[in-house]
Amino acid sequence: MNESTYAVRRAARRPLAVGVGMAGLAALLSLGACSSSDPTLSDLPADVASARPTISAEEASFVLAAEKLGASITGNTVDDDIQTGTTTCWALKNGGVDLAQIAVDDSGKPLPDTGDALRTKQLMAAGVQTFCPDYDNQVSQLGLH
Repeated sequence: MNESTYAVRRAARRPLAVGVGMAGLAALLSLGACSSSDPTLSDLPADVASARPTISAEEASFVLAAEKLGASITGNTVDDDIQTGTTTCWALKNGGVDLAQIAVDDSGKPLPDTGDALRTKQLMAAGVQTFCPDYDNQVSQLGLH
């Protein structure tokens, strides 16, 4: 995906919610034990789990939500994909815009339902569902089927 093509821009990388290394893995696994609804590393594609062994439960939920919507997330794309989801929520919370206004290309036209544009819309929807569910009523503005 060409970053300059879409209105949603990458936010600065935010710190992970879970610690680093084996302590982080233990914390993630214990999170899964606390609530059966929280995903664990074993719920994720192997390459995503390898790329982000300290992924938070919320970020793992995002990966699973995106895949349910049809956006394949890999170890190579997981960092950028999570940033797309969190940036979408940041814009909704702080930008005074709605989802239809940020799901546009550089000329202001709605993102189409093909290729990278469709994938971006899927990531945006997963981001809203996971990181800012208070805006979930706007997901229909993306026109995903």
